[in-house]
Amino acid sequence: MKKSVLKATLCTLLSTLIALPASVVSFSAESSNPEILFELKTDKNGFQYLEENADIKADKLKADNNLLKAVYLPAKYNLADNNFVSKVKNQNPYGTCWAFSTLASLESTLIKSGNADSSVDLSEKHLIWFNYNGADSSTDKSLYAGNDSFLSGGYSPFLLGGSMYMASSTLMRRYGAADESKAPYEFSSGTELDSSLKNEADIYLKNAAFLPETVSFTIDDYGSVTYQELFDSNTVASSIKEIKENIYTKGAVAASYYCSDSMTGSTSNDKYWNNTYKSYYFNAKLSGANNFKSPNHGITLVGWDDSFSKNNFTTTPPNDGAWIVKNSWGSNWGNNGYFYLSYYDLSFYEPVLFEAENAKYKSDGTTKHEYENIYQYDGIGFGDAQIYDYGKDTYKSANFFTARGNEKLEAISVTSFYNNCTVNYEVYKNLTSDINPTLGTLVAKGSKSFVNKGYYTIPLSAPVELSEGEKYAVVINICFASGGQDYSILACETQYGSYTSIEVNDNESSYYEKGKWQKIDSSLSIHGCKIGNATVKAYTNDFEQPLYGDVNGDGVLTVADSTLIQKYCAEIITFTDEQLAIADINKSGKIDISDATAIQRIAAGIK
Repeated sequence: MKKSVLKATLCTLLSTLIALPASVVSFSAESSNPEILFELKTDKNGFQYLEENADIKADKLKADNNLLKAVYLPAKYNLADNNFVSKVKNQNPYGTCWAFSTLASLESTLIKSGNADSSVDLSEKHLIWFNYNGADSSTDKSLYAGNDSFLSGGYSPFLLGGSMYMASSTLMRRYGAADESKAPYEFSSGTELDSSLKNEADIYLKNAAFLPETVSFTIDDYGSVTYQELFDSNTVASSIKEIKENIYTKGAVAASYYCSDSMTGSTSNDKYWNNTYKSYYFNAKLSGANNFKSPNHGITLVGWDDSFSKNNFTTTPPNDGAWIVKNSWGSNWGNNGYFYLSYYDLSFYEPVLFEAENAKYKSDGTTKHEYENIYQYDGIGFGDAQIYDYGKDTYKSANFFTARGNEKLEAISVTSFYNNCTVNYEVYKNLTSDINPTLGTLVAKGSKSFVNKGYYTIPLSAPVELSEGEKYAVVINICFASGGQDYSILACETQYGSYTSIEVNDNESSYYEKGKWQKIDSSLSIHGCKIGNATVKAYTNDFEQPLYGDVNGDGVLTVADSTLIQKYCAEIITFTDEQLAIADINKSGKIDISDATAIQRIAAGIK
């Protein structure tokens, strides 16, 4: 019996050397013997795929394209023609294409937004090293997520390959992106980097959108990939259109495909390569796991040409049209480092847009970031698994933070590797419990839906003021619908195998399940998965705390301020918006005589 497949949320490792056999699974927690909804498996060739229960698959394989904005798309477009891409680089001598394609996309979105020019050069070496060496010893675990890390298993990170999922998790943690000058891609002094460089970041990743696929994979009952084919023509056309829209409006898109030599770029024995037209089309519908060719090389889509003839390939695809692709094999390869890839390539895999924050890039560490401060406990995203259950409100999760200074909470970020999710969030202050955040005061709430899986930053509708040392909590609920059934995600880290490591401490996170809030500590396990911190980050900017009660604006609290408040309460005078914002000195939520009394006591030196 054949089963349907939703392609792996954790990308096939883009290296011919070693396939990292990390498990990424998703369980239904309905019973003590849960039905496995999704499970990442590895076939004989090292290709990782996410197997899905057939009766809930249909509307999870493609995005709701009705939500897409209409964008005019020309028949041919190339970001490079407008200098919206960085230079062609060379990954030699290592299988590090995943980092090159990731950062090429990030660089392009920086350039396209006007926040950098085409000379921008981000460090692949920095991303690669600290992806696998992520443990951080800071006392404040909310700075860089403690000892969380992807693990290399004793191998060199430069020999392991990687994935778009890993890259997005590491960059969202703010390990990079660093300028190339801080960790050049050269190895005369070895591959290791000093740990002091870990937190270097000259630009931050804001969103990582995992765009819709064009190819479906089939597996047998033994977990071997036996067949790959294009989705139906409408789905393929819709996926191509959405990828184009992202390139046209935001910048280059990272992706991967199969090639015979993923490291050196040798094409002499590659029967799918057309050297005359510098084009590639993999068309093999192979039978049997031993014949399957898995995606093994990261690339960057910088444009397209709808009229590129199907006759320009060694074998003929179904129709005309090709992606214009920037490679990482140097400018002497292909057409000055570029080539054409058929829209209908049967190994095309995991297109991802890496979108930079809206900040002017500076390579010297002085970038004025969109959000200066981060609060987080998750360093590897969801880790090895995402756990689901029936019902929209079955699961919620929360992180508890303490403000490091006088700051304004302005945004949060979340991760979901499921399409068409809705994120509901709440922010609480005046906390009275380190388990149930909702016993505090609700100060902000909102909702945001996303067509594609990935990492997303969500600005709050209004900033929340935080005083130094003040505790606050961020609660999230992530839900989706499929086959007429509502589901919710346990938005927490998990550790399922030996290729990730997570650290969780008391009073950092809690989760809600079926009506009850419960603490998360190092002993919590659900269905064989170690459960870690909630996967929600908070972003703040510093601000000068106003002098509450100083309604006359002279910089000190005196009886004159108390008198003005008394006159306001007696409706003798009115206050400006600025005065209203600072008159409630005791923060009771209203301006009354008790505020005037509090000022009199302070002016008199009475505590």
